[in-house]
Amino acid sequence: MTSHDLATSAPSDRAASACLGPGVRMQLQHWADTFAAAVPFRHVVIPDFLDRALCEGLLADFPGFEARHALDEMGRVGGKAVRMDVRDISEAYRRLDAYLQTGDFLDVVSRITGIPDLLYDPDYVGGGTHENRHGQSLDAHVDFNYHPRTRWHRRINLIVYLNPVWEASWGGELALHADPWNDADDRGVRIAPTFNTCALFETTENSWHGFSAIDLPESAAGLSRKSFAIYLYTRERPPEQTAPPHGTIYVPEAMPRNWTAGHVLQDADVGDARRRFTRLRTQLRYLYDRERQFGAQIQALEHALEEARGAQRLPLQGYATQPHGVSGLWPDGWVGPALDATLVPTRAARSLELTIWTPPQIGDAAKLDIAIGAERTEHALRPGARAILRLPLRARADTPLNLRIRSDRSWTPAADGDSGDRRALAFRLIEAVLVH
Repeated sequence: MTSHDLATSAPSDRAASACLGPGVRMQLQHWADTFAAAVPFRHVVIPDFLDRALCEGLLADFPGFEARHALDEMGRVGGKAVRMDVRDISEAYRRLDAYLQTGDFLDVVSRITGIPDLLYDPDYVGGGTHENRHGQSLDAHVDFNYHPRTRWHRRINLIVYLNPVWEASWGGELALHADPWNDADDRGVRIAPTFNTCALFETTENSWHGFSAIDLPESAAGLSRKSFAIYLYTRERPPEQTAPPHGTIYVPEAMPRNWTAGHVLQDADVGDARRRFTRLRTQLRYLYDRERQFGAQIQALEHALEEARGAQRLPLQGYATQPHGVSGLWPDGWVGPALDATLVPTRAARSLELTIWTPPQIGDAAKLDIAIGAERTEHALRPGARAILRLPLRARADTPLNLRIRSDRSWTPAADGDSGDRRALAFRLIEAVLVH
C-alpha cells in the first residue's frame, strides 16, 4: 500500500463525517457558490469547519515552539515554527490526518471547489501546524506549484485557525491580494484567524496571499497565531493553468502608506523600517544564493550536454565507423540548421539514405543543401511529413566521407509557446543507412 492510498485504513464514513462541523455538509451548495464567485480569486471562508471537540483537541495538543522547527530560508531561527510530522503530535492530530485521507473529505472539498480527483499529501510539504509569534509577518506570495516528490499539481490551500481570542488590531489577518505589485490597485479581502475558521482557496499563479505583522499588546504577550494547513493536489491540470515549476514567489512590503513628506519617524516607525529592510535583504540574499546554485546546476548540465553531443553519433546502419562526434545533432534525434559528420566506410558504398521528419512549422519553402564526399544535392522539405533522402555516393573502403547538411530555415518550439525548448531545429533524423 502506497503512502497516498492510506484511505483504506481511514475511519468509517460515519466516524469520518463526525470530524466536520455539522453545518459544513448542510451548506455545500452555498459554499460552492461563494467559492466560485469570490474575488480577488476563488476562495471561501467557512466557520465552525471541524467538529468542536476535535478542534479543541488540536488546540490543546498544539506543539510548543521549538527552534529546530523555526529555521528561515537562511538557516536562522525566526518567528514561525512549522511541524509537518503531524501524525507524531497526538491522537487528535492522528484522527484529523486519518480523516483528511478519506474519500469523504476529498469529495467535500471537490464539491465546494469544482476540482475533481483531489489528492491528499501524506508528506504535508509546507503544511501541518503553523505558529507565528509577535512581530512575525508573511509577505504576499504565490506558492510553489508542484509537489517536490510526486510532481503533482498543487491546487488547494486549506487552513484551519486555532485562535480562541484574536483582535483585528493585532494584525496577522490573512490577506488575499489582487496584485501586490501594484499598490494603487491591490484590491483584496482580509480573513480573521479566529478559532475553527477555515480559509479554503485555489492555488494558482495569481493566488497572492500573506498577512501583516503580528502586534500583540502586553495583555496578550503569551499568545501566538496558530493554524493547521494542508495542501491538496491533482495529477493533471488544465493546460491554460499550467506553468513551469517554481518555488514560492514573494512580494516585499512597500513603504507604509502614512510615510509622506514631512512625516516624523517615531520609534515604532524606525522599528518597522528596520524589520522591512531586514526581510528584504534576507529575501535578496536567499535569491542570490539560489541564483548561484541554479547557475552551477546549469553549468554542469551544459557541460554534460556538450560531452554528450561530442559523443553523439549518427543512427547509422551499414559498414562504417564514425571517428568523431556529430555537430548539430541532439541526443533526441533533432537536427539544427547545420550538421557536420565524418563517416569511414569499411566497405565500398554507393549511396546514403536519410529518413527524416520535418515539423509542420518549418514552412513550405524550406530547403536542405547536402554535401557528402564529392556529391552535392538540394532537397525541398515537406512540412509535417516523413521523407527518405537518397544521396548517391562513390565511396571506397577506408576513405573518410564528410557529411555536411545545411537548412535555410529552422523552428524554435518555445516561440510557439509549446515548451521552454529554445533550440533552433530543422528536422528530426530517424535513420541513416549506408547502402553498399
